[in-house]
Amino acid sequence: MLVATMRAYGAGWVVGAVSFAAAWAASHGLADPAGGLTFVAFLLAVLATSLAGGWAPATAVAVASVLVVLAWFLAPGQVERLPWPLPIVPIGLLAAVAGAQISLVHGLTRAVARLEWKRAQIEALRESEHLMFRELQHRIANGIQLVSSLLSLEADRVDSAEDAAAVLEDAVTRLSMIATIHRRLNDPALGKAGLEAALRVLAREILDAGGREGVDLHVVAPRLATTPADATSLAMFIAEAVTNALKHAFADREEGLVEITFTETPDGERRLTVRDDGPGFGAAPPEGGDSLGLLVMRSMAHRLDGRLEMADDPRGGAAVTIVLPPAG
Repeated sequence: MLVATMRAYGAGWVVGAVSFAAAWAASHGLADPAGGLTFVAFLLAVLATSLAGGWAPATAVAVASVLVVLAWFLAPGQVERLPWPLPIVPIGLLAAVAGAQISLVHGLTRAVARLEWKRAQIEALRESEHLMFRELQHRIANGIQLVSSLLSLEADRVDSAEDAAAVLEDAVTRLSMIATIHRRLNDPALGKAGLEAALRVLAREILDAGGREGVDLHVVAPRLATTPADATSLAMFIAEAVTNALKHAFADREEGLVEITFTETPDGERRLTVRDDGPGFGAAPPEGGDSLGLLVMRSMAHRLDGRLEMADDPRGGAAVTIVLPPAG
């Protein structure tokens, strides 16, 4: 980390200049600058610069070192003592060793950087897996709570042994519906397409399972702010509303229209509406209605801190709406 900081702020060039100056001063203090200690001094300067500043300042120090040694060999008196091309051997050796040092340190530095990058990736992956595990736990808890609420609603309808069999059959149907909702909402392909695609597939499956393949389905649900838990409750509401439409709006016909819209009002309220083109309610159902489907939809509205609205639509048919408060 210290080396990376030094390189980032150009301190490596300062280290290179100081190291080269120290090596140059040491070579002038020796009795024979052509001796091995001179080369060691310059090679140490190159090595220190490579570690602190990287290949660029280290290369500059290496070139300067070679030039200094070459100038010493070409100085008056040295040419006669070591006639050309004898100086090529030590100078070439200095250049080769310095280049090898730079290459080795640069390779090791890049390897360390790659390891740091991999370590950061692994840490990010671990954190992502931890968040996913917590989200999974949260979704499981919400699912269990939803099942518990539905079973409680079903249990309130049991007054006799005959009722128990019908209630159990109804509970099995709704639990299967919850499983279908979870599969659709957690399908990776549908997840990329958004909530609209998941709701369309869910509603289409319910209509087809009820033998109403000829019913047209229109879904408009832009990417409004919703949490996974809210999406599950919204999907459960749609499943109940579409099931009720099958029972009442399409009881004696196989074609028609179901329209699902998820919109946001100017004041931020979010409205999820399921409308059919059937005969309608005639009048808004009484608040005290005890239909299980109605109780489930009210329960979903309560879970979402919203309210349930049921009325005939001006265009015809019945419309059931969950009104949600503005997203926080």
